[in-house]
Amino acid sequence: MIKIALAGYGTVGQGVMDLFQKRREEIQRRLGEEVDICYVLVRDRERERDVGLYGAELICDAKEIFNDGEVEILIEVTGDISLGYALIKEALEKRIHVITANKSVLSLHLEELSALAEEYGVYLLYEASVGGGMPLIKPLQELSVHGEIRALRGLLSGSCNYILTKMQKEQTSYEDVLEKAKALGYLEADPIDDVGGFDARRKLRILTTLAFRGKVDEKDIVLEGITGIELRDISCLSHMGYAVRLVAQAFKENQCIQAAVHPLALPHSDFLISMDGPENGVEVFGDHFISFGFRGFGAGRYPTAHAMLSDLEDVFFSLRRKESPLGVEGLRIIPYQKKARFYIRSAVPLEFGVDQQLEENVWITTPVAYNVLKAALPREAVAIALGE
Repeated sequence: MIKIALAGYGTVGQGVMDLFQKRREEIQRRLGEEVDICYVLVRDRERERDVGLYGAELICDAKEIFNDGEVEILIEVTGDISLGYALIKEALEKRIHVITANKSVLSLHLEELSALAEEYGVYLLYEASVGGGMPLIKPLQELSVHGEIRALRGLLSGSCNYILTKMQKEQTSYEDVLEKAKALGYLEADPIDDVGGFDARRKLRILTTLAFRGKVDEKDIVLEGITGIELRDISCLSHMGYAVRLVAQAFKENQCIQAAVHPLALPHSDFLISMDGPENGVEVFGDHFISFGFRGFGAGRYPTAHAMLSDLEDVFFSLRRKESPLGVEGLRIIPYQKKARFYIRSAVPLEFGVDQQLEENVWITTPVAYNVLKAALPREAVAIALGE
């Protein structure tokens, strides 16, 4: 029997157990061997949960997993950075395959953990870490090996996508939509990790490192959230044929990388605008395959659990390479300097060329580099690049 340990039994952990039990009989038939989740690691034994344990042993000490000697797979969904890192590292060192959704741990330790997995000949899989239920990591790894990826862009924050979509469609203020998003569970009580763009930046760090086959750190990615955007900005741009989204994007040219997470006004016909509410979407561009598009729910119990079960089957049937998917390209990070026309709302007169004045204190600039504009922009001004 293949023994599995599940670390974390919150929303996603229970989803993993539920889907696993529904698919278990079919997996065993195809595999020709019994499989089971034997341990569930939690902090609080007494906490009420929606999904039962199906005979798994509820434990509070990870040593019981590592001392068992027969556990072959760890599914890590603790949502905790320090605990998640410790569990993943020890599991790999004990030659236990790891499946995780912990993007924070991966962003901080991707190179170290990938090297450990390769050294000990086990899998480290993390499809659910970026895009939730959107199948992205596995095809991205394949594309990066077989074809030169030169750019990628996407909507990596379902909560920000929900907020900006609602503001436009329902003509509702940022503050009102923010509270509704909290009530629906799309945001934490302190939402800055999402609306500030930090969560999307972690995901872009993982994607760019995989896509460009060289290390791109969080600090290398320009960051701008959506907290300064008001309904009047959304409405004005909508009348011009644009929709505002928080876009994560990166470009590679001659081993030079530019990467940023920032609001972008996209034409209504753009592929990314078809992502509604909390959906995520990503486009990947290459020299040989032109482009590929991916879309799916970026979070939630069952979309995320589905991604983790997909990784689990890859472990069962040895469908992935155990070698590290990370490359050793010598990349050079340069300032984010993509040129664009910008929508500007500012009480202070602009120092840039004006293409069009929309109303008092609101302009569209002539094309200007992002870093040049941001360096000279008044503090209280709002600037949103136009995606042409």
